Amino acid sequence: MILKGSQRRGAVDLALHLSNEIDNEKVYVAEMRSMAADNLYDGFREWELICDQTNATKSFYSLSINPDPNQRGLSDQEWLHAINHIEKRLGLNDQPRAIIFHEKAGESNGEIRKHVHVVWSRITPELKAVHLGNDHYKLKACAKELVKEFGLELAYGNAKEKAYDHAKSHGQNRNLDTTKARKQTITKLWHEHGDKQAFITAMTNAGYVVAQGQRRAFVIIDQDGQVHALARQIYGENTKAIKARLGNIESCPSVDEAKTQQRIIKSSLSSKCLSGSNQKTDLTREQKLFQKLRRMARRADKLNIKRRRALKHEATSMALRQKQELDRLAQAQRTETTEIMKNRNAKPPHGIIKQLRNIFGFEMVLRWKHHLEDQRRGKPHNEKQCDLKDMHKLEQARLERKTTIMQQQERREVRSIKRLATKLGYEKVVAEKIKKQLRHKTKMHQLVLT
Repeated sequence: MILKGSQRRGAVDLALHLSNEIDNEKVYVAEMRSMAADNLYDGFREWELICDQTNATKSFYSLSINPDPNQRGLSDQEWLHAINHIEKRLGLNDQPRAIIFHEKAGESNGEIRKHVHVVWSRITPELKAVHLGNDHYKLKACAKELVKEFGLELAYGNAKEKAYDHAKSHGQNRNLDTTKARKQTITKLWHEHGDKQAFITAMTNAGYVVAQGQRRAFVIIDQDGQVHALARQIYGENTKAIKARLGNIESCPSVDEAKTQQRIIKSSLSSKCLSGSNQKTDLTREQKLFQKLRRMARRADKLNIKRRRALKHEATSMALRQKQELDRLAQAQRTETTEIMKNRNAKPPHGIIKQLRNIFGFEMVLRWKHHLEDQRRGKPHNEKQCDLKDMHKLEQARLERKTTIMQQQERREVRSIKRLATKLGYEKVVAEKIKKQLRHKTKMHQLVLT
């Protein structure tokens, strides 16, 4: 069990990170305690505004709990017990908190790995920040206690063993050839094949592509798209000897062409591996990343369509509801005015009585009285209309803020896709698509609000 915690601020950035549905297969909020808002963005902003009333600079304490994937998973009761235990040890009892679960698929086996993020507000009702000194050692002690209580194992070793276990738990223990093994293989092929074409063919069969480099004469591209100088991969040879045997460098592909060739080979191999019924073939790191990129892109499309539809529906419903509220208020005020006018004109005076009332000025006094009543009645009517319009403006501002946050979330998710595309060498193609997509998203949001 790995516990990582830190004090921080930045309500929107933290909410964007915890709500990222592109890097995670599933995101769901399990608890929002002592929070007036119904979402993480507004809730964290509340806590940050409260923190601004104090001398504290960091309003949150963020904790992530990652269980060991090589051991059994935790039940819901064990998750809650672990969170409460850590909360008590850190001195954050009864502080406002939010619990968010993430489910992420591993690159090695595709199994779903579940972990949790917990965020506390450090500000107490007395407007004082909870002191969290030595939290690293407290979390380390909590990990030992929880592992022992749940009947799990906590392995300790040297730094290399820890790094190896961490890489293995994240699906990064890959069967890649080491530098020494690669040099031995290429040196053997160099001595076995004296002809240029035979050597290039043998290198291709071994998983390497010979290409022309920019700074060096000849380079090779391995299965992960990494570039290596050919002269440094052959023991006892130099660049001059390699040029003398391989001859004209123009006949070899460029580095970009060689990388594209490797990607095509791996993509075809990946499709063959997936199409086989009972065949189980280990995929390379780039093939796994390519599959992950495709999953992220499909998930991004679905999320964008879902969010836009929900935002458009909310904007349309809000506009219709606000119009209905204004119409109902105006109708109620008109009904009240009509009823008063009916009562005033229910029994109008006739004949000599009307003349006497005009002679003595009673009608003038009565009209003045009615005018004052209309003024007194019109003032609260106008105030109610202004209050309702102000409330509608706040709702529109809230929707605009929600739209802005949605744009930030989409840009953050796009950056996640772009980072992964950069690893695979697709950064130029993806960058152009991302620019067009972001321009389209901005126009869509503006259209929705209008």
